[in-house]
This record gives sequence, structure tokens and C-alpha cells, in this order.
Amino acid sequence: MTATSPAARLEEAIRSGTAPRPARLAAARGALPLEPGQLVALQVLLAGDPDGEIAAAARASLDALDADSARDLAEDPATPAHVLSFLAAEIARFDGCGPALARRADLPEDAALALARGTDAEALEALALNQELLARHRPVGDALRDNAALPAAARPKLLDYLDELGKRAGAGAAGAAERELRPAKDPFLAALGFDAEVEALLPTLDLDLGQLTERSELLGEVETEREANVIKRLSGLKIGQKIRVALFGNREERMVLIRDSNRTVATAVLKNPQFSEEEAEAVSNSRNVSQEVLRLVAQHREFARNYHIQHNLVKNPRTPIEIAQTLVSRLNDKDLKLLTKNRNVSDAVRRQAKRLLEAREARRRVRVRRSR
Repeated sequence: MTATSPAARLEEAIRSGTAPRPARLAAARGALPLEPGQLVALQVLLAGDPDGEIAAAARASLDALDADSARDLAEDPATPAHVLSFLAAEIARFDGCGPALARRADLPEDAALALARGTDAEALEALALNQELLARHRPVGDALRDNAALPAAARPKLLDYLDELGKRAGAGAAGAAERELRPAKDPFLAALGFDAEVEALLPTLDLDLGQLTERSELLGEVETEREANVIKRLSGLKIGQKIRVALFGNREERMVLIRDSNRTVATAVLKNPQFSEEEAEAVSNSRNVSQEVLRLVAQHREFARNYHIQHNLVKNPRTPIEIAQTLVSRLNDKDLKLLTKNRNVSDAVRRQAKRLLEAREARRRVRVRRSR
């Protein structure tokens, strides 16, 4: 869907909770003059609508989706991520859809994991050959490796590639700090561990270099042994070296460094070209990141359009209050009602949610009276 198409505008309105009920119900029933794929994209969203009739109609429409149509969606480069995730979650219904999904390099991590943990041999083999996706989402390779249903013929090549990825990670961004890199020309930056390559990039990154001398340590608890190993590898690096890893590192390194107490290190992660919308969604829900990181996620042109990210930021007590208040108006009625009872957010945000609910209800009453 293009940004200016009727379907795109309706999707945005549905995500923000501003779409009128008749339009939502018509979309849920498939009664709008839109392409089949556009209707499915809306129906996946509407299956979670707080209005029971609309949600039931959307689920009924999705239940009627046939395998050929699902396969067409899986193969269409324009199919949005949330539809791909739906197809993967319902893969048992759609014969032949799994391999088509597994061949996509842009498959969301949750969808890829659903396939990697499944039993469709053809999809597992296609996933094992999708090196671009495996490099982007390392947990997918781990799930494939641990899945006994993976065809034996595909296992050796997968294990070789996972071993190669592991070596790259060890000798990649963090390992670069141990290699002979030409130091930065600026003596201050050189003393902080910056190399000439990163120094040359700094003017284009819009990082707050005034925070470079802040203390650098991990915020929050270590959750897994794998994370502990990453932290151990990064802990001895200087600030400039950590920023190099933040800019060029893999997902595991990014998700550690974005929790760094040094704001320049943490915000540098958002400049990494591999930092994904899925990662932004996880970060928006985290209480172990700095307020500046949450502010930048909220201001990101692409991430800010994601309803789940908007909702997470409003609920997150770490989000700067002016950001949370700006985003409250984008929530749907169901989430606004929950927000009014959420004691983890500020009183100001709860009051604003209550006022918005009351205003929306008043507008609905007016429309009902006018329609009589």
C-alpha cells in the first residue's frame, strides 16, 4: 500500500483508533472496493479490534482465506510485515505458503521463528538457505539448528554458515577494537578509543558528543548466559570502541549497547543501518534504556508510525512525559481505557487518556442523535 492510498489512510486510522466504526466493519467483512491483499492487511489489524462484532467479522474473513491467496500474499514483495507474521502463525492452514515465506529476506523475526520451529521440511530447508535473513535474525538460525525436523541434507550447510556468522561476530565490530585501526586525528577522541573511520563519520551522525565522558555501564539485569558473554566481550572497550560496535555491530551487541548508561553510546545504536523495527518495538517497551533513546525512537519517521511502538512508549514510565502525552491521542479506545487504570504512568497521562475517552464518547453520542 502506498502512503497516500485509501487503504493506507484507513490502515493508519485503524492503528490510531480514529477510523469510524462503519468503515472498520466494512473492511472486516471485506465489503470495501480494495484489492484482496489490502483487505487482508486491514482484517489482520481488525481481528484485535475492541468492538467484538468487528473483531469477529475480521476473524471470519481471515478464516475464509484460501491457500492460493495466502501463497500469493507470501510471494508479493508489497505484503506488509504484520500480514507475513499472520501467515506464518497460521501456516498449517496454507499449503505451500511456508516455503514462499521462508525465501523472503524481509521476513519479520517472529514469522521466521514460527517457521523455524515448525515441521514443514520444504520451508525449513528454504529458511536454512536464506543467508541474508539468518544474518539479520540470529535466533532463527539457532531455532533451525535445534529443530529435529530440519532435513538432514540441509543441516551441514546451515551449521557451516552459523559457524561463519559466529566467527564474523567475534572478529567483526568488537574484534575491530583489537585490530590495528588508525587512531582518530583529534587527540581527545583518540584518547577515548575513536579510530579515524568513526571520527570521519561523526559529523553525519548527529550524536551528542558532549556526553562522551559520561560513565559507561549496562542498565538493567543480565538475562541470559549468551548476553553475559557479549557484555564480557564489550566491557573492556573504551567509549569510542563501543560506539564503533554500536554503529556496525550485530543484533546481540546492539541490544546490549542500547542499554548503556552513556547516552552517546546508546543513541549510536539507532544509527546502525541494521537496527530494525522489531528491535525498536522491544526498546520502546524497555525500562532499561535512557530517556534520550526513547525520545529518538518516538521521533523516528518509520518507527513512529508503528502502533505497538506508540502504545509501548505511552505505557513506558521512562518515556519523557511530553512524548507520552503527544502519543496518547493515537491510542484506540480499548488501550485508552486500560491506560486510565495504569498506575505505572504519570497522573497527567492518565488524566489525558480519560479526557480523550470522554470526548470520543461525546462525539459518538452526537453522531447517533443526528442519525435518528
